[in-house]
Amino acid sequence: MRIIKTHKSKKDITHTVYKLHQLDWLEYISIGLCLWFVFYPRPYEYLLIGLLLLPFIGMFLNGLNKPSIASLVEIDHDSKDEYDVADFIDLPAWAILVRTLIDYETDSYLTVIVVGTVAFVAICLFLLVTHQQISDSNKDKWWIYGSIVFSFFVYSYSAVIALNCTFDYSEPKEYKTEVIDKHITTRRKGGRTYYVKVKPWGHHYDAESISVSSEEYELYQINDKVEVEYKEGLLGIPWYYLD
Repeated sequence: MRIIKTHKSKKDITHTVYKLHQLDWLEYISIGLCLWFVFYPRPYEYLLIGLLLLPFIGMFLNGLNKPSIASLVEIDHDSKDEYDVADFIDLPAWAILVRTLIDYETDSYLTVIVVGTVAFVAICLFLLVTHQQISDSNKDKWWIYGSIVFSFFVYSYSAVIALNCTFDYSEPKEYKTEVIDKHITTRRKGGRTYYVKVKPWGHHYDAESISVSSEEYELYQINDKVEVEYKEGLLGIPWYYLD
């Protein structure tokens, strides 16, 4: 951890930045892998494994000298107290979340909460083993904790869904249904999500929209007979997709 303090003339204002200067290379790798995974997820499994490991690798390397947890957050008081968690933690969390929202439909929110909570506790314990708690004299203490905990929250729940679905090689159950509509949702930042709406199937008693890739979207037409593939999940979280 490096602490930089600068003083402005005629004003007693202190600007404190906790800088991960020794792990810049890992942050650059994180940025590259996350962009690759979000925009061109090939090979999917290997990229996912890399992103899942990045937070642990970063915390391990940063924690070799047992620094404060504050060393994982950059603080800029001149920009309305911005708190920037290390890129090797928050970028993988958001990249995995984006891909899980695009790629997978889960069928048990309760199981996601239970398994995700276990993962959340595990990564928090790893942080406490590799880093010291923040000093009570640090006025940014709770903002730093909050920033890291939020990143861990996003990472934990998206990671369990990604693991559960990506590495589930079990035989699926098949349910026949029919395409009744299709549409594209455009997000504010320009991204698009493609949906195919199908008639009720299995224990799903209402028509529902299932996300598909842009290539698959072009293949499906209204009134097409299709099958929903239903799987139990590697971690016991049921999920499904259109065949």
